[in-house]
Amino acid sequence: MKISIIWTWYIWLIQAVWLSKLDFNITAIDIFQDKIDKLKSWFPTIYENGLEELLQETHKNINFTTNIKEVSESDMIFICVWTPQDDNGKTDLGYVFWAINDIKPYLNWNEIIVIKSTVPIWTNAKIFEMLCWKNEVVSNPEFLREWFAIKDFFSPDRIVLWLKQENKKIIKKINEVYNFFIKKNIPIIITDWQTAELIKYAANSFLATKITFINEIARLSDKVWANIKDISLAIWMDKRIWKQFLNAWIGYWGSCFPKDVKSLINQFKEHNLTWEIITKVDETNSSQVEYFLDKIFTYYNNSLHGKNIWVLGVAFKPETDDLRESKWIEIIKKLLYAWAKLKIFDYNKKALINFKKYIDWVLVSNSRWFFEVDIVSNFNDLLKNTDSLVITLEDKNILKENFWNLKLKDNIIFDGKNILEKRKLKIFEWNMLELGVKSCFKI
Repeated sequence: MKISIIWTWYIWLIQAVWLSKLDFNITAIDIFQDKIDKLKSWFPTIYENGLEELLQETHKNINFTTNIKEVSESDMIFICVWTPQDDNGKTDLGYVFWAINDIKPYLNWNEIIVIKSTVPIWTNAKIFEMLCWKNEVVSNPEFLREWFAIKDFFSPDRIVLWLKQENKKIIKKINEVYNFFIKKNIPIIITDWQTAELIKYAANSFLATKITFINEIARLSDKVWANIKDISLAIWMDKRIWKQFLNAWIGYWGSCFPKDVKSLINQFKEHNLTWEIITKVDETNSSQVEYFLDKIFTYYNNSLHGKNIWVLGVAFKPETDDLRESKWIEIIKKLLYAWAKLKIFDYNKKALINFKKYIDWVLVSNSRWFFEVDIVSNFNDLLKNTDSLVITLEDKNILKENFWNLKLKDNIIFDGKNILEKRKLKIFEWNMLELGVKSCFKI
C-alpha cells in the first residue's frame, strides 16, 4: 500500500515515521525545500524523543519530497497540516483547503483521504464536497503529546475513526493500516464526522478545565495560606479523579490547548450557544500569567530596574524545543519592559537556540537593543550575580542540581511550576535559609 502524508512538521512527521515503521511505503510532502533536504539526510527537523533513531531505522520506506504530484497512485492520503487560530480565536482552515485543492488534480478518485488535522465541526463534510463526493473522507484526529509522540502513537488510549459507508474495499484498507492496533486490542471508536471532530476539542478543553480548576483553588490557597500541593494530592486520591493535569502552575499553553479551547468557544457561538465554563477557563488561563507576575512585582514594590533575574525554562514543556504559545514569552517581555536584567537557561539546548532567534527578533522589532538578556548554556553559570530566580518549566533536572552554591541576593525564588517540594526538602530549605533564601513563592 502506498500512503502519502501532507506536511512533515511536528507530530505529523511522527505520522510518516510510524507508518514507515509498520512497513508501508510512505511519500511525505512539504512545501519547504530546506526541511525536506534535512529529512532526506535523515536529520529530524523537530526535537522528539527517539525520532532520530527511528528515522535511521525506517528511511528506506520514506520518500521526502516537495513535489505534490507524487500523491498520484496513492491508496491513502493523510492530511496533516496546521490549523492555527485567527485573531478572534476561530480556526483557520486555509492550510487544510489549500492541501485539498493542491492534491485534487492528481487524484484517481479512489483514494481514501484521512483528515488528521484538528478541525471544527462539519470540516470533513466540506472536504467531501470539495472532492466532488468521489473520495472517501475519514476523520481520524490525533491525540499525540510532544516528546511522548512516538510512545503515544504505538500505545494510544484510543483511536477515533469515521467511515461514511460500509464499503468492504475501503474497510479492508483501513483495517490494513490499523491492524497493528487491532492486534493490540486498542479501543477503536467508529462514529460520525461531527462526533469525531468534536471529540478532540472536548478532550483538550476538559484537560484545560482541570488545569484551570486547580489554579483557581490555588489562588484561594494563597489568600488563606493553605498548601495547594496537599490539596491536589488529596483530590488525586479520589478514585474517580485522575491526577494528571491537576497541578497548579502558570497555566496551560503550547500548540494545542489554547487554540482548541478558543476554537470550541467559537464553535459554540457559531451555533448560537454560549458555554460559560469553557469561556471562563479561557479567561482565567489568560490572567494566570499576570497573577504570577504580580507576585514578582509586589515583592519588588513594582521596581525591577537593574535587577538580575534568572529565568529557568523557555520551552512550553520539558524535553522539547517547541516555544509556540509558551507563557515564558509574556513573562520575559514584562520583566524586560520593567528594565530587569535577565539570565535565561533551559536544559534543552535546541530550545535555547530557538529562543535566541526569537529574542533577536524582539530586540530588533522593538528597537530596544539596550535590553539586557544573557543566554547561558550551563546551570552553574546562573549561580553568579543573581538577585532572584523565576522557574517557568517543570523540568525535574532542577531537583538534581546542587543548590548549595546558589546565592540569591534578594532571597527569593518565584516557582511558577510548583516543582520545588517544601515538605520533602525541609532540611534542604533550612539550608536555603542559611544561604539567604527565605521563601519560595508558589501559586
